Amino acid sequence: MQAGEEPDQKRRPQVNEPRVVAESGVATKALLCCSPVLAAPNFDLPFKLEVDASATGAGAVLLQEGTDGLDHPVCYFSKKFLKHQLNYSTIEKEALALLLALQHFEVYVGSSSVPVTVFTDHNPLIFLSRMKNTNQRIMRWSLYLQGFNLDLRYKRGADNILADTLSRAYQ
Repeated sequence: MQAGEEPDQKRRPQVNEPRVVAESGVATKALLCCSPVLAAPNFDLPFKLEVDASATGAGAVLLQEGTDGLDHPVCYFSKKFLKHQLNYSTIEKEALALLLALQHFEVYVGSSSVPVTVFTDHNPLIFLSRMKNTNQRIMRWSLYLQGFNLDLRYKRGADNILADTLSRAYQ
């Protein structure tokens, strides 16, 4: 007990304590996978893809609008960057996150006749196909992305919560 603390006052657990982190992770996983949230894909409806990169990994969520008018996750994706990928620039990490997400979700979005709306919190990624003086890596990735029917849109980082959370899973 510390000075000024009342004897019957219980100590509140700190957010970064391993037990608290583990419990919140289990609870979050359960919420993300329960039936009203996770939806089966409907290939007649357009898909939405939220993607993000952090310093250490990539995260994405594939969504579809349900009959209730809300976006429901169909699938999640998260991947830790390899050692050499940690040295990539921000635009390279964001482009890599999109590339990895599309490879992961290719079974859903690869042959989509309607555009897949991609939301990113990195505005330069939207102009990737129009960028000049890009490096070889981004040029190769840009060619790969042209094989998909994509509509890239900007979404504020504060609103891109699911993908942001999944990209930070390895910090």
